[in-house]
Amino acid sequence: MRLLRVGRATRDAAVLVFIGISLFAAFKWLNFYENLKDLLEKHEIFQIDELLLALLVVGLLGFVFGYRRLRDLKVEVAHRNRAERDVSWIAAHDPLTRLPNRVGLKQEVERLREGNKAGKPHMAMVIDIHGFRYINDVYGNEAGDEILMVVADRLREIFVDCYLFRLGGDQFYAASESSLIKDWEKLARRVIKQVSAPVLVNDHCYEVSAYVGMARYPDDAANIKYLLRCSLSAVAFAKKENSGEPKWFDPAIDEATAKYAELDKQLRAALKSGEVKPYYQPMIDLTSGRIVGFEALARWRRSDGTFIQPTEFIPLAEETGMIGELSDVLFTQACRDAAKWPRTVRLSFNVSPAQFLNKNFGKKMLDTLAETGLSPRQLEVEVTESMFVKDVQLVSDLLDELRGAGVHIAIDDFGTGYSSLSQLSRLRFDKLKIDRSFVSSFLDDARQAMIIRAMIGLGRGLGMKTIAEGIEETYQAETLQLLGCHQGQGFLFSRAVPAEQATAMLQMTWPVRSEGNTAIN
Repeated sequence: MRLLRVGRATRDAAVLVFIGISLFAAFKWLNFYENLKDLLEKHEIFQIDELLLALLVVGLLGFVFGYRRLRDLKVEVAHRNRAERDVSWIAAHDPLTRLPNRVGLKQEVERLREGNKAGKPHMAMVIDIHGFRYINDVYGNEAGDEILMVVADRLREIFVDCYLFRLGGDQFYAASESSLIKDWEKLARRVIKQVSAPVLVNDHCYEVSAYVGMARYPDDAANIKYLLRCSLSAVAFAKKENSGEPKWFDPAIDEATAKYAELDKQLRAALKSGEVKPYYQPMIDLTSGRIVGFEALARWRRSDGTFIQPTEFIPLAEETGMIGELSDVLFTQACRDAAKWPRTVRLSFNVSPAQFLNKNFGKKMLDTLAETGLSPRQLEVEVTESMFVKDVQLVSDLLDELRGAGVHIAIDDFGTGYSSLSQLSRLRFDKLKIDRSFVSSFLDDARQAMIIRAMIGLGRGLGMKTIAEGIEETYQAETLQLLGCHQGQGFLFSRAVPAEQATAMLQMTWPVRSEGNTAIN
């Protein structure tokens, strides 16, 4: 279009020059000036000379006006060109951190190709900010944005002579024209250290950490563009391993990442199709041998009848942010099933730390109880000690909200964390759950036995019931009952079963004496 405009201007100039020369020749041949002078002198009475002078002045003013408008046009064109450049800059940069984005990364790769630099050795790494989503969900986007800007500034200080991009969300990408592996590893460890430093926002201290995945060209990637994919595979492996160390790309990692992504896709489909359901493991009164409740446990049974282990898909759900949806599906169905049980039988439900630290979670849980018709007094929520590490006050308020409605609160995996006694002194719990790691060996280990005795005594002193999980032998149940433990749970009594089988179990009792270990009616 610009070429067309230039061609048209040239044609217009040529035509005007031709017309001007023609008029000049015609006026000269006709003695236009002399004739005009005679006309003005003969007809002075008509003031034709003043009229022509006025036309001349108007013409000069028109020329000045046109010149000024031409200058305004040039200024407007300059503004438009600058705006176009700004739009291009905005399209290629993240407005929050002002770092180049994926579009900027693509443009940089193209520039490297055109400049014949794409064939040189390159190092790359993806930095994944762990904990950002939690802060964004719990404390809001404002706090999340502030943390991202601080992290971006820290990364700028580290990657001074390197390319740095924000891929979106909580991921950044750095690259350098280098082949020094040790130097790149040193930068990666510096990233992990500096990103993990506390961030102060509005008088509140936040903490995040970083996973780092690295790749190099041409060793790992076939081209510069493929470097990003290799780095993403490496950081996915670093997140899965959770060792706190930067990870280099490995072809085996790429295969594992592909399987991980496929499992993620299948889990999303399974939640929609109803393949993931709550199964129920009974909780037994160790004195009477009768069922006092069921713990709802997530089970994923595929259409072909095979099961995916919870140790595979639950951590995946937590990492990908699906844990909230997974828990909602399970809790709603569990409440519907439990509403059919006798009022004396409780439903025990585990809550993820990330899920529980949502300010609206308590209200949402109570709304589900009202919708399904399950009494709050029939619900027992299991929380772990790790929930109290980041925001004790928020957790305390949510627990008070649930307890105020009649929900029972149990502290799960007691003794495996690092804040047990301090939280027991501050918060009220209805039940203390002894972890299976203590139950499995307490009869053969005197120190373990003393710890279990202390736990049971602590629960009794604080007015809490105690339940031991992981009971597999009758003599374990008998000894725990003699020590004063109220309830038991484990394979001795039953594995987790579907809702129909759980309902059928309600009339069963289990002996806890050594005379036998089979269930009787």
